[in-house]
Amino acid sequence: IDAVAGEVTHTLGRGVSPLDVSPTLALCWRPSAAGKGRTVLVDATCAGWIRHWHVPSQRCIHTIRQQSNEVYCLDYAADGACFASAGKDANVRVYEEATKSESVVLRGGADCTLREGHVTPIFGLRFHDTEPHTLVTGGWDRVVHVWDLRSGALSASFSGPFVTGDCVDLHAHDVLAGSHTRTDQVRIYDRRRPGSEPTLRLELSTHDGTVERTTMLYACRFSREGARSMIGMGGVDAVGDGRVFVYDRERARFVATRTIEGQSVYSVDFAPPPAPAAADHGSMRLAFSAGSKVGSHVDTIDLGAEALRGKDESTANLVDPAMGTEADVIASLTDSLIER
Repeated sequence: IDAVAGEVTHTLGRGVSPLDVSPTLALCWRPSAAGKGRTVLVDATCAGWIRHWHVPSQRCIHTIRQQSNEVYCLDYAADGACFASAGKDANVRVYEEATKSESVVLRGGADCTLREGHVTPIFGLRFHDTEPHTLVTGGWDRVVHVWDLRSGALSASFSGPFVTGDCVDLHAHDVLAGSHTRTDQVRIYDRRRPGSEPTLRLELSTHDGTVERTTMLYACRFSREGARSMIGMGGVDAVGDGRVFVYDRERARFVATRTIEGQSVYSVDFAPPPAPAAADHGSMRLAFSAGSKVGSHVDTIDLGAEALRGKDESTANLVDPAMGTEADVIASLTDSLIER
């Protein structure tokens, strides 16, 4: 999709055998060399297929089949030398990009303990943004694991988050985890302190009149600028509406929210930061997708540079009226912490 024109530019999968048709549950661009565009897109399906697509020609150029498995998540290391997948069988498989061969398997499943790996399906997987040997995973077993591929073992684990989608991320020493729960939906841990309490907790609970609208997450990501100062979040609230939030870590406040009636938000992602010479240098854009049985919705939230710096009075308008004023949000978070 051309995000500027709002038009579909390529459609992948035409001509695929009906026997191989299955829902795609993960998408990832292969990292490009400096100065070159991204031309290879990788998808993973619930039938165990991992497929590399050459987007300009719309051809499938390589396939991997994980027999008797469903692949729920996929990501590339920042240098593009390897990619990893995970899913129903609770194993994390790492592949060399050059040969497409399996190089490491981080074992999980019913025969493992939570100190060794995951024991239930994995729905979130993300490589560190600067360390290609480090990745994080999360799933239904309410444990977030940080892995070191050099040793093929765990380097840190944190209990609590119930991860049901693309809800984990890594930057510097920060481990971000989003939870499909009614409390503590967003947590950040310090991976240097395995098993420690979160350094940040966020409650996504708003009030619409007399109705409390608690949001349970399917997706969350750090922003992509150097400081990773923003967190984008998406999920579904208690009345069945999709909710999107953007939280500024440096200013400790929500700077944007969005409601999508009757649909759940399943994915969010920030655009790469603009080039220094760009007219909108310092601004950010968050894309999100929502869906239901009757349709789907893809949209963006533009966060202007002035609003992000807090120098524009319109910043206050970015906070959803349902959340109240900034003081109300802080008071709500404080009350929740005291109550716990």
